Amino acid sequence: MKMKPSQITQVASAAAIVVIALASLSVANHVVNGSSATNPRYVSVVGDGTVKVTPDSIKVDASVSSLGSSQSAALTATAKSAATFRSSLKQNGVDAQYIRAVNLSTNPEYSYSSTGAAKIIGYRSTQNFSVVIRDAKNAGVVIQIAQSAVGNALSINSTTSFVYDQKLAESNARTLAIQAAKAKADAYAGLTSSKLGKVLSLEEQINQSGPVPLMAMAKSAGSMAAPVQIDLGQQSITVTVTTKWELK
Repeated sequence: MKMKPSQITQVASAAAIVVIALASLSVANHVVNGSSATNPRYVSVVGDGTVKVTPDSIKVDASVSSLGSSQSAALTATAKSAATFRSSLKQNGVDAQYIRAVNLSTNPEYSYSSTGAAKIIGYRSTQNFSVVIRDAKNAGVVIQIAQSAVGNALSINSTTSFVYDQKLAESNARTLAIQAAKAKADAYAGLTSSKLGKVLSLEEQINQSGPVPLMAMAKSAGSMAAPVQIDLGQQSITVTVTTKWELK
């Protein structure tokens, strides 16, 4: 049967109405309790997890320095002291991979008179080291032996305790942070007569802090009766998570 042009137009119009109606229904099915598939209801909460650990390693900032009549003499003397320092560390359990020379310099050294006039009195050569002592409990003894071996040419500028591998501590802190965030989200879901859904987003931040260890020198340079003691204290490792949880 042949349709008239007017009938074809009417059928096409009816089909368009059905398509529009179905599209409206599809959109309506995605909207539940004021949320949609692309914009769900959610609650944003922050959770913190902190664990305390005893440091197992010590970082030492040290330097050897010598004053000579010439740059060459000063450099030679410093090189000898540096070699003695390295040797002492290795003999007392510090692996070579944890001994790093970070700077070497040679400069003129001056003395100043009351009139302000400067006079060169020699040349000073200095080499700086960054050393990691993995055996934190014996770090004080290792440092003291090195000081006795090198003498006044060696200066211990600072010591810092730290956890060499903190992956386990971070993992434990992370677990606590997620648990804290989920507990908060559960509470908000209950207060709003909602059910907690999946995690929509998560951001993490790791912070660590701890006391700077104090070093007490022995009574005499060569005495081991009162060895150097480095107090390790405790280090706090905190994981903070910022999370978004879906509310159903």
